[in-house]
Amino acid sequence: MLDTTREVLVTAAFEGNGTDVAAVAFLPRADAPSLGAIIAAPREGGLDFFDPDGMRRGEMAGPRLTGLATAPGFQLRGESLPLVFGAAADGSGLRGYAVLLDDYEAFDLPLAQANSEDGIAGVCRFAEGIGYVDLVVLHTGASAEIWRISDSGDEAMSVVSTDRFPLPAPARACGVLNGDIFTLSPASGIARLDRSGLVSAELNMAAADLTVGEFNGTPLVIATDGNSAELEAFSAVDLMPAAEITVVDGLSTPGIGQAGAIAATDQSYGFTAYSQGMLAIFDRSDERVKVISREAFARAYFTTE
Repeated sequence: MLDTTREVLVTAAFEGNGTDVAAVAFLPRADAPSLGAIIAAPREGGLDFFDPDGMRRGEMAGPRLTGLATAPGFQLRGESLPLVFGAAADGSGLRGYAVLLDDYEAFDLPLAQANSEDGIAGVCRFAEGIGYVDLVVLHTGASAEIWRISDSGDEAMSVVSTDRFPLPAPARACGVLNGDIFTLSPASGIARLDRSGLVSAELNMAAADLTVGEFNGTPLVIATDGNSAELEAFSAVDLMPAAEITVVDGLSTPGIGQAGAIAATDQSYGFTAYSQGMLAIFDRSDERVKVISREAFARAYFTTE
């Protein structure tokens, strides 16, 4: 029988603040990779900004956000201004923030439309282009929309719904890979579908969060359950189980005890370890964000005993 268990060393642990985290995300900088930011959304509310060394460099007060989506390369009025979006848990809808990465500061971004008649439960980035970002907006019921947010020259950012589609079940988290949308439902698990709502694969499992990405050309869905130490990897093609990865102690950093919020990026964060990107996972056991070099994760995944 093929052994699908893997181990990977944790690369680093970030400064903690003694609170649970609902979501993590990335704001890389193409012009200065080592100055990019990693973002966490504490369940107490607001946003925390970390540098790649794991130091908390800034924070912003605000509502509790249940999901995060970023637009690192957004061009606003001819200037590069990274954006962050989150689904507010208080029912106020989509929240937007503009970020000054040099100072790790964030400011409220006015949106022409912030809510849906069906409510908003989660959000993820579908695509980013010149002057716009498309977001998958999960409703509180079994449906979703794609919103295009762009700079129309008005005081508030333009928000236009370009697609609406059904979901197999109400979802609270999502990810996008090669145009396919992956949703996570507390009731039914993970589903793969297109922007018309056509479901091509489903997986019944209890999970807390998911992320998607290609690792050495292999598309994967990586899920956590919020209680165990393992990261569960599945083929992004058919959602068949691929591997169970345990994040073990590094040289001076304890491994992951309870994997919660998770995100992955293939964008460089500088240094040798992060030149190909990283994975960020919130460890509920000691309430810290921990990161794994993307290269190390891929090497562990493709290593067979």
